[in-house]
Amino acid sequence: MGSMIELAAADGHRLQAYQAEPAVDAKGTIVLVQEVFGVTPHLTSIADDYAGEGFRVIAPALFDRVAPGTYFKPTEEERQKAAAFYQQLKWDETILDVGAAFAAASAAGKAGILGFCLGGDIAWAGACDYKFDAAVCYYGGRIADMLDQTNNCPVMMHHGTDDPWLPAENLQKIAASGKPDIIIHDYQGVGHAFNNDTLAHRYVPGAAALARGRSVEFFDENFR
Repeated sequence: MGSMIELAAADGHRLQAYQAEPAVDAKGTIVLVQEVFGVTPHLTSIADDYAGEGFRVIAPALFDRVAPGTYFKPTEEERQKAAAFYQQLKWDETILDVGAAFAAASAAGKAGILGFCLGGDIAWAGACDYKFDAAVCYYGGRIADMLDQTNNCPVMMHHGTDDPWLPAENLQKIAASGKPDIIIHDYQGVGHAFNNDTLAHRYVPGAAALARGRSVEFFDENFR
């Protein structure tokens, strides 16, 4: 369903992105932001899934700054390698790459951003730095430390109550921050990365399906 396109960031960096097109006229475009594993087959399957719901999806390859085409397999050993690899990136440059995807998305109409884990943090930053119409953040562990920024659009957050990387006090801090238009969904007894069906020890089908349905509805509402 999808193909690779090239994006240009404001500093001149050019990066690849996976783009999935719907079979009908697009309701809008979603910028899909990777977990620490990169633009994996799992991520492109999510892009294809949302395209099936009528959205154009652009997933920028944020690792292209260091080594184009890099992604990691969904194992604990590979996750550790991915985390070390990500440390080579500069946050400000990563946000520029998100900006390149935003420019491509917003040029076609309504634009949203959706991210998982690391991508959840980046989706929050994107919602603050750019004029997206909606943002969805799955289990973004650093968002509570990024509340010096304010979102420019409605934001939906998904997290499991048993996520060790996103303790309850972090969600309480976000909820008490007074930021506008934030919806936080808790999934009882669920841990981290519950949406990733390539991580058998973390995947929770019921919670994943519920969060997906809520996210699709949220984008539908904000893309009207």
